[in-house]
Amino acid sequence: MRMSDRPVFTRVHPNTSAFQPRDGSVYVFARSEEFRSAHIELWHNSVQDVQLIQIADLGTEIEGHDIVRDKEVGRFRLRGQVAMERFWISTGAQHGYLDITGLSHHVWAPLLKSGLQVLDRLDVVYVEPGHYSFNLRPTEGQIFDLSDRIDGIRPLPGFASIRHSAIDEFILVPLLGFEGMRLAYVIEQLQPSSHNIVPVVGVPGFRAEYPFYAFEGNRRSLTESEAWKRVTFATANCPFDLFNVLASLAEYYNGKLMKLAIIGTKPHALGAVLYKLANDLSVELIYDHPIRKSGRTAESDRVLEYPVSRLFK
Repeated sequence: MRMSDRPVFTRVHPNTSAFQPRDGSVYVFARSEEFRSAHIELWHNSVQDVQLIQIADLGTEIEGHDIVRDKEVGRFRLRGQVAMERFWISTGAQHGYLDITGLSHHVWAPLLKSGLQVLDRLDVVYVEPGHYSFNLRPTEGQIFDLSDRIDGIRPLPGFASIRHSAIDEFILVPLLGFEGMRLAYVIEQLQPSSHNIVPVVGVPGFRAEYPFYAFEGNRRSLTESEAWKRVTFATANCPFDLFNVLASLAEYYNGKLMKLAIIGTKPHALGAVLYKLANDLSVELIYDHPIRKSGRTAESDRVLEYPVSRLFK
């Protein structure tokens, strides 16, 4: 994809009632167990001429997923770029919204990729949580009660990087969240050189104290690898800030292969996917597919609207 030379900014809506999609658009979303994923209830009866497409059954990557459109249930698969593009073409819309709040990475990432190819305009929507659930019996690296287990590293649909398998020298860029076990797992699986680990911490965080939780949760791995010396920062809720940070790292490390471990905030994961789309040959996405716990967040905060298609010509 060709990059635009225009700066791109996040649109911040102070709460869920302050946002609604534009007429004539298509809005793709899913409801999860998290309260914040149901924010469309506040506006879905008041918008005019907006197609609502709910991904209702989050099946496996192979089986596909049920979708509900005008009360009719259909099925689509995530594997196959042509099939994914047909999904967007079938809406007949030129302006699409992809609400990633209730969607897993392996669902929204291929939808994003195909939407950028088909639509004239694509905006991504994300609702910040009101707060995360603390672990009642916290252990090292598990301050918050977010995941049951890790399902293992494998490519996101449409983002496999077979050509990188023979490359030994790489820079590991983990986008840190609160779960230290995930960073430890990625390091154990990839075995990077300690001096080639460059963590990114979300600063400013969703809240002022969150960066401190990120450092504390990942303290052991950061200390053992001495990666704390190379920590860099990108705004936790802004994919475009992360995009620019990754571009600076690529220049500093002279175009070495970057393995981006998307184990932090969902906006950072979005920024990593966008950077992969713009720099496919020099980037590999690493995702450990955690199994999320129910009740991991409560309430909702700001609604963030990302005009991602403006990144590309």
